[in-house]
Amino acid sequence: MRPRRTLRAPVVVDVDQQPELSDDPVTAFTTPDELTAAQPFTSRRERLEAERSRPRKRERVVVKPARAERPPKAERPVRTATAPRTTQARSVRPERRRWGVHAVVMLALAAFFGTAALPAYATTGEGSTVGAARTALAVQTLTGGGGVTQVVARDGLDIQESPQALDSTTNSTVSPTVQALAVQIMGAVASGRLVGSTPNHIPEIADLAEGHAVAGCGVDYRVLQAISVALDNFNQVGVSDINRRCTGQIEGAGTDSAHYADGGGHAVDFYLLNGSPLTGGDAKSMQLIRILDPLVPDGTGLGQIECRSSMDLTNFKPFDDTCNHLHIDFLKSDGATLRYG
Repeated sequence: MRPRRTLRAPVVVDVDQQPELSDDPVTAFTTPDELTAAQPFTSRRERLEAERSRPRKRERVVVKPARAERPPKAERPVRTATAPRTTQARSVRPERRRWGVHAVVMLALAAFFGTAALPAYATTGEGSTVGAARTALAVQTLTGGGGVTQVVARDGLDIQESPQALDSTTNSTVSPTVQALAVQIMGAVASGRLVGSTPNHIPEIADLAEGHAVAGCGVDYRVLQAISVALDNFNQVGVSDINRRCTGQIEGAGTDSAHYADGGGHAVDFYLLNGSPLTGGDAKSMQLIRILDPLVPDGTGLGQIECRSSMDLTNFKPFDDTCNHLHIDFLKSDGATLRYG
Protein backbone atom coordinates (compact mmCIF):
# COMPACT_ATOMS: atom_id res chain seq x y z
CA MET A 1 0.00 0.00 0.00
CA ARG A 2 1.22 3.46 -0.82
CA PRO A 3 1.78 5.83 2.16
CA ARG A 4 -0.74 8.62 2.60
CA ARG A 5 0.47 12.06 1.71
CA THR A 6 0.19 14.68 4.45
CA LEU A 7 -1.09 18.10 3.36
CA ARG A 8 0.30 21.24 4.93
CA ALA A 9 -2.07 23.72 6.54
CA PRO A 10 -2.79 26.99 4.66
CA VAL A 11 -0.52 29.92 5.53
CA VAL A 12 -2.19 33.28 6.37
CA VAL A 13 -0.20 36.41 5.45
CA ASP A 14 -1.22 40.04 6.12
CA VAL A 15 -0.17 42.46 3.40
CA ASP A 16 -0.76 46.15 2.91
CA GLN A 17 -3.59 46.94 0.57
CA GLN A 18 -2.74 49.33 -2.19
CA PRO A 19 -4.98 52.40 -2.51
CA GLU A 20 -7.62 51.94 -5.15
CA LEU A 21 -8.21 54.56 -7.77
CA SER A 22 -11.62 56.23 -7.88
CA ASP A 23 -13.70 55.77 -10.96
CA ASP A 24 -15.46 59.12 -10.41
CA PRO A 25 -13.33 62.16 -11.35
CA VAL A 26 -15.61 64.50 -9.34
CA THR A 27 -14.94 62.79 -6.03
CA ALA A 28 -11.29 62.23 -6.77
CA PHE A 29 -8.95 64.04 -4.36
CA THR A 30 -11.90 65.28 -2.23
CA THR A 31 -11.67 62.81 0.62
CA PRO A 32 -9.59 63.75 3.69
CA ASP A 33 -7.03 61.09 2.81
CA GLU A 34 -6.70 62.30 -0.75
CA LEU A 35 -6.55 65.92 0.31
CA THR A 36 -3.87 65.07 2.84
CA ALA A 37 -1.94 63.13 0.24
CA ALA A 38 -2.31 65.91 -2.32
CA GLN A 39 -1.32 68.88 -0.14
CA PRO A 40 2.18 70.27 -0.77
CA PHE A 41 4.99 69.72 1.70
CA THR A 42 7.67 72.22 2.34
CA SER A 43 10.26 69.54 2.86
CA ARG A 44 10.88 65.92 2.23
CA ARG A 45 10.79 65.21 5.92
CA GLU A 46 7.25 66.57 6.22
CA ARG A 47 6.10 64.40 3.34
CA LEU A 48 7.59 61.25 4.97
CA GLU A 49 6.02 62.08 8.33
CA ALA A 50 2.64 62.59 6.64
CA GLU A 51 2.86 59.21 4.86
CA ARG A 52 3.79 57.48 8.12
CA SER A 53 0.90 58.99 10.03
CA ARG A 54 -1.60 58.06 7.31
CA PRO A 55 -3.89 55.13 8.31
CA ARG A 56 -3.24 51.95 6.30
CA LYS A 57 -5.68 49.19 5.35
CA ARG A 58 -4.56 45.61 5.70
CA GLU A 59 -5.81 42.64 3.75
CA ARG A 60 -5.57 38.96 4.70
CA VAL A 61 -4.27 36.67 1.96
CA VAL A 62 -4.42 32.88 2.26
CA VAL A 63 -1.52 31.11 0.57
CA LYS A 64 -2.22 27.42 -0.17
CA PRO A 65 0.75 25.10 -0.23
CA ALA A 66 1.61 23.20 -3.39
CA ARG A 67 0.97 19.43 -3.68
CA ALA A 68 3.49 17.39 -1.79
CA GLU A 69 6.18 15.90 -4.02
CA ARG A 70 6.52 12.11 -4.33
CA PRO A 71 9.54 10.71 -2.52
CA PRO A 72 12.43 9.48 -4.67
CA LYS A 73 12.27 5.93 -5.99
CA ALA A 74 14.85 4.70 -3.52
CA GLU A 75 12.81 6.01 -0.57
CA ARG A 76 9.50 4.42 -1.59
CA PRO A 77 8.29 1.61 0.66
CA VAL A 78 8.93 -1.91 -0.68
CA ARG A 79 5.78 -3.93 -1.30
CA THR A 80 5.88 -7.19 0.63
CA ALA A 81 4.43 -10.55 -0.38
CA THR A 82 1.63 -10.15 2.20
CA ALA A 83 0.60 -6.69 1.06
CA PRO A 84 -2.93 -6.88 -0.41
CA ARG A 85 -3.57 -5.98 -4.04
CA THR A 86 -5.79 -2.96 -4.33
CA THR A 87 -6.74 -2.98 -8.00
CA GLN A 88 -8.23 -5.56 -10.31
CA ALA A 89 -5.46 -5.02 -12.88
CA ARG A 90 -2.82 -6.18 -10.39
CA SER A 91 -4.76 -9.32 -9.51
CA VAL A 92 -5.16 -10.30 -13.19
CA ARG A 93 -1.41 -10.57 -13.82
CA PRO A 94 -0.74 -13.67 -11.66
CA GLU A 95 -3.81 -15.33 -13.16
CA ARG A 96 -2.44 -14.76 -16.65
CA ARG A 97 0.95 -16.14 -15.62
CA ARG A 98 -0.74 -19.22 -14.14
CA TRP A 99 -2.73 -19.89 -17.32
CA GLY A 100 0.44 -19.38 -19.40
CA VAL A 101 2.30 -22.02 -17.39
CA HIS A 102 -0.65 -24.43 -17.67
CA ALA A 103 -0.75 -23.98 -21.46
CA VAL A 104 2.96 -24.74 -21.83
CA VAL A 105 2.65 -27.87 -19.67
CA MET A 106 -0.36 -29.13 -21.65
CA LEU A 107 1.43 -28.60 -24.99
CA ALA A 108 4.49 -30.48 -23.73
CA LEU A 109 2.36 -33.40 -22.52
CA ALA A 110 0.44 -33.53 -25.81
CA ALA A 111 3.70 -33.62 -27.79
CA PHE A 112 5.11 -36.38 -25.55
CA PHE A 113 2.07 -38.67 -25.71
CA GLY A 114 1.58 -37.95 -29.43
CA THR A 115 5.12 -39.12 -30.14
CA ALA A 116 4.79 -42.15 -27.88
CA ALA A 117 1.58 -43.18 -29.69
CA LEU A 118 3.31 -43.48 -33.08
CA PRO A 119 3.98 -47.04 -34.23
CA ALA A 120 7.56 -48.20 -34.15
CA TYR A 121 7.71 -48.39 -37.94
CA ALA A 122 6.41 -44.83 -38.56
CA THR A 123 9.64 -43.40 -39.84
CA THR A 124 10.37 -41.33 -42.90
CA GLY A 125 14.01 -42.40 -43.15
CA GLU A 126 14.41 -43.61 -46.72
CA GLY A 127 17.47 -45.64 -45.86
CA SER A 128 15.66 -47.67 -43.20
CA THR A 129 15.37 -50.66 -45.54
CA VAL A 130 18.79 -50.32 -47.15
CA GLY A 131 21.77 -49.74 -44.86
CA ALA A 132 19.81 -49.74 -41.59
CA ALA A 133 18.23 -53.09 -42.43
CA ARG A 134 21.68 -54.63 -42.58
CA THR A 135 22.82 -52.90 -39.39
CA ALA A 136 19.78 -53.48 -37.15
CA LEU A 137 18.81 -56.86 -38.55
CA ALA A 138 22.08 -58.19 -40.01
CA VAL A 139 20.50 -61.39 -41.18
CA GLN A 140 23.16 -64.01 -41.90
CA THR A 141 21.66 -67.06 -43.57
CA LEU A 142 23.14 -70.48 -44.09
CA THR A 143 22.22 -72.55 -47.15
CA GLY A 144 20.74 -75.90 -46.41
CA GLY A 145 17.59 -77.91 -46.04
CA GLY A 146 14.71 -78.03 -43.65
CA GLY A 147 16.39 -78.83 -40.34
CA VAL A 148 19.32 -76.43 -40.54
CA THR A 149 19.49 -73.93 -37.71
CA GLN A 150 19.85 -70.30 -38.73
CA VAL A 151 22.22 -67.95 -36.90
CA VAL A 152 20.81 -64.43 -36.70
CA ALA A 153 22.92 -61.55 -35.39
CA ARG A 154 20.54 -58.81 -34.29
CA ASP A 155 21.42 -55.72 -32.23
CA GLY A 156 24.79 -57.24 -31.39
CA LEU A 157 23.24 -60.41 -29.91
CA ASP A 158 23.49 -63.86 -31.49
CA ILE A 159 20.04 -65.46 -31.49
CA GLN A 160 19.61 -69.11 -32.52
CA GLU A 161 16.35 -69.51 -34.43
CA SER A 162 15.16 -72.51 -36.40
CA PRO A 163 13.56 -72.11 -39.83
CA GLN A 164 10.25 -73.21 -38.32
CA ALA A 165 10.33 -70.21 -35.97
CA LEU A 166 10.54 -67.90 -38.98
CA ASP A 167 7.28 -69.18 -40.47
CA SER A 168 4.70 -66.64 -39.34
CA THR A 169 2.04 -68.16 -41.59
CA THR A 170 1.37 -71.02 -39.15
CA ASN A 171 3.00 -69.98 -35.85
CA SER A 172 1.01 -68.31 -33.10
CA THR A 173 3.90 -66.00 -32.22
CA VAL A 174 6.10 -63.67 -34.26
CA SER A 175 9.82 -64.38 -34.36
CA PRO A 176 12.05 -61.44 -33.33
CA THR A 177 13.86 -61.80 -36.67
CA VAL A 178 10.61 -61.62 -38.61
CA GLN A 179 9.40 -58.67 -36.59
CA ALA A 180 12.67 -56.77 -37.07
CA LEU A 181 12.54 -57.15 -40.86
CA ALA A 182 8.84 -56.21 -40.92
CA VAL A 183 9.67 -53.05 -38.96
CA GLN A 184 12.30 -52.10 -41.53
CA ILE A 185 9.87 -52.67 -44.40
CA MET A 186 7.17 -50.58 -42.71
CA GLY A 187 9.70 -47.76 -42.59
CA ALA A 188 9.59 -47.83 -46.39
CA VAL A 189 5.80 -47.73 -46.24
CA ALA A 190 5.94 -44.64 -44.03
CA SER A 191 8.28 -42.89 -46.48
CA GLY A 192 6.14 -43.81 -49.51
CA ARG A 193 8.71 -46.16 -51.02
CA LEU A 194 6.53 -49.26 -50.59
CA VAL A 195 2.91 -48.98 -51.74
CA GLY A 196 -0.01 -51.38 -51.83
CA SER A 197 -2.94 -51.94 -54.16
CA THR A 198 -6.61 -52.95 -53.83
CA PRO A 199 -7.18 -55.00 -51.81
CA ASN A 200 -4.27 -53.77 -49.72
CA HIS A 201 -1.92 -56.42 -48.27
CA ILE A 202 0.43 -54.00 -46.49
CA PRO A 203 -1.49 -54.40 -43.17
CA GLU A 204 -0.29 -58.03 -43.09
CA ILE A 205 3.29 -56.74 -42.78
CA ALA A 206 2.17 -54.11 -40.28
CA ASP A 207 0.78 -56.83 -37.98
CA LEU A 208 4.15 -58.57 -37.95
CA ALA A 209 5.95 -55.28 -37.26
CA GLU A 210 3.76 -54.87 -34.17
CA GLY A 211 4.47 -58.45 -33.06
CA HIS A 212 0.94 -59.71 -33.78
CA ALA A 213 0.49 -63.17 -35.29
CA VAL A 214 -2.92 -62.91 -36.97
CA ALA A 215 -4.39 -66.23 -38.14
CA GLY A 216 -4.75 -66.36 -41.93
CA CYS A 217 -2.71 -63.16 -42.35
CA GLY A 218 0.85 -64.43 -41.93
CA VAL A 219 3.66 -63.65 -44.38
CA ASP A 220 6.42 -66.05 -45.39
CA TYR A 221 9.78 -64.77 -44.14
CA ARG A 222 11.24 -65.26 -47.64
CA VAL A 223 8.51 -62.99 -49.04
CA LEU A 224 9.63 -60.28 -46.62
CA GLN A 225 13.22 -60.83 -47.72
CA ALA A 226 12.28 -60.56 -51.42
CA ILE A 227 10.46 -57.26 -50.74
CA SER A 228 13.49 -56.00 -48.82
CA VAL A 229 15.81 -56.86 -51.74
CA ALA A 230 13.49 -55.03 -54.15
CA LEU A 231 13.57 -51.96 -51.89
CA ASP A 232 17.36 -52.13 -51.80
CA ASN A 233 17.49 -51.81 -55.58
CA PHE A 234 14.51 -49.59 -56.51
CA ASN A 235 13.31 -46.23 -55.18
CA GLN A 236 9.66 -47.31 -55.20
CA VAL A 237 8.11 -50.77 -55.04
CA GLY A 238 4.45 -51.72 -55.46
CA VAL A 239 3.00 -54.96 -53.99
CA SER A 240 -0.47 -56.08 -55.06
CA ASP A 241 -0.83 -59.53 -53.46
CA ILE A 242 0.56 -61.56 -50.52
CA ASN A 243 -1.87 -63.60 -48.33
CA ARG A 244 -5.25 -64.06 -49.97
CA ARG A 245 -6.72 -65.73 -46.90
CA CYS A 246 -6.42 -62.39 -45.12
CA THR A 247 -8.38 -60.52 -47.81
CA GLY A 248 -10.73 -63.40 -48.77
CA GLN A 249 -9.53 -63.61 -52.38
CA ILE A 250 -10.11 -66.77 -54.39
CA GLU A 251 -8.71 -66.27 -57.90
CA GLY A 252 -6.25 -67.66 -60.42
CA ALA A 253 -5.07 -71.01 -59.04
CA GLY A 254 -7.73 -70.81 -56.31
CA THR A 255 -6.97 -72.46 -52.99
CA ASP A 256 -3.90 -74.19 -54.52
CA SER A 257 -2.20 -70.85 -55.06
CA ALA A 258 0.88 -70.07 -52.95
CA HIS A 259 -1.01 -66.97 -51.91
CA TYR A 260 -3.66 -69.19 -50.24
CA ALA A 261 -2.36 -72.74 -49.60
CA ASP A 262 -0.66 -73.90 -46.38
CA GLY A 263 -1.77 -70.89 -44.33
CA GLY A 264 -1.28 -68.48 -47.26
CA GLY A 265 1.25 -65.69 -47.66
CA HIS A 266 3.95 -67.77 -49.41
CA ALA A 267 3.94 -65.60 -52.56
CA VAL A 268 4.27 -61.96 -53.51
CA ASP A 269 3.07 -60.10 -56.61
CA PHE A 270 5.01 -57.00 -57.63
CA TYR A 271 2.99 -54.68 -59.85
CA LEU A 272 5.10 -51.49 -59.77
CA LEU A 273 8.80 -50.58 -59.80
CA ASN A 274 9.97 -46.93 -59.84
CA GLY A 275 6.54 -45.80 -61.01
CA SER A 276 6.38 -48.19 -63.98
CA PRO A 277 3.72 -50.96 -64.14
CA LEU A 278 5.09 -54.47 -64.57
CA THR A 279 4.22 -57.15 -67.08
CA GLY A 280 6.71 -59.78 -65.97
CA GLY A 281 8.63 -59.25 -69.19
CA ASP A 282 9.44 -55.51 -69.08
CA ALA A 283 12.96 -54.19 -68.39
CA LYS A 284 12.40 -53.61 -64.67
CA SER A 285 10.81 -57.02 -64.14
CA MET A 286 13.78 -58.64 -65.89
CA GLN A 287 16.15 -56.59 -63.70
CA LEU A 288 14.50 -57.76 -60.47
CA ILE A 289 14.45 -61.37 -61.68
CA ARG A 290 18.21 -61.27 -62.33
CA ILE A 291 18.83 -59.74 -58.88
CA LEU A 292 16.73 -62.35 -57.04
CA ASP A 293 17.68 -65.49 -58.97
CA PRO A 294 21.05 -66.10 -57.23
CA LEU A 295 19.54 -65.26 -53.81
CA VAL A 296 16.35 -67.32 -53.72
CA PRO A 297 16.35 -71.01 -52.72
CA ASP A 298 16.24 -73.60 -55.47
CA GLY A 299 12.72 -74.38 -56.68
CA THR A 300 11.33 -70.86 -56.11
CA GLY A 301 8.34 -70.26 -58.38
CA LEU A 302 8.41 -67.47 -60.99
CA GLY A 303 5.41 -66.48 -63.07
CA GLN A 304 4.93 -64.87 -66.48
CA ILE A 305 7.07 -67.26 -68.50
CA GLU A 306 5.01 -66.50 -71.60
CA CYS A 307 5.34 -62.71 -71.05
CA ARG A 308 9.10 -62.47 -71.73
CA SER A 309 11.85 -63.93 -73.81
CA SER A 310 13.84 -66.92 -72.59
CA MET A 311 16.15 -66.32 -69.65
CA ASP A 312 19.02 -68.40 -68.25
CA LEU A 313 17.96 -68.90 -64.61
CA THR A 314 19.61 -70.87 -61.78
CA ASN A 315 17.08 -71.16 -58.94
CA PHE A 316 13.78 -69.87 -60.33
CA LYS A 317 11.26 -72.34 -61.79
CA PRO A 318 9.09 -70.34 -64.27
CA PHE A 319 5.43 -71.06 -65.08
CA ASP A 320 2.55 -69.42 -66.93
CA ASP A 321 0.76 -66.46 -65.38
CA THR A 322 -1.03 -63.28 -66.44
CA CYS A 323 1.12 -60.45 -67.80
CA ASN A 324 0.06 -57.66 -65.41
CA HIS A 325 2.49 -58.30 -62.54
CA LEU A 326 5.59 -60.27 -61.49
CA HIS A 327 4.76 -63.34 -59.37
CA ILE A 328 7.33 -64.94 -57.04
CA ASP A 329 6.42 -67.78 -54.64
CA PHE A 330 8.24 -69.95 -52.11
CA LEU A 331 5.66 -72.69 -51.52
CA LYS A 332 7.96 -75.41 -52.99
CA SER A 333 11.34 -73.80 -52.32
CA ASP A 334 14.12 -75.95 -50.87
CA GLY A 335 15.60 -73.35 -48.52
CA ALA A 336 14.12 -71.50 -45.57
CA THR A 337 15.70 -68.15 -46.35
CA LEU A 338 17.28 -66.08 -49.11
CA ARG A 339 21.06 -66.01 -49.47
CA TYR A 340 21.90 -62.48 -48.45
CA GLY A 341 23.22 -60.81 -45.33
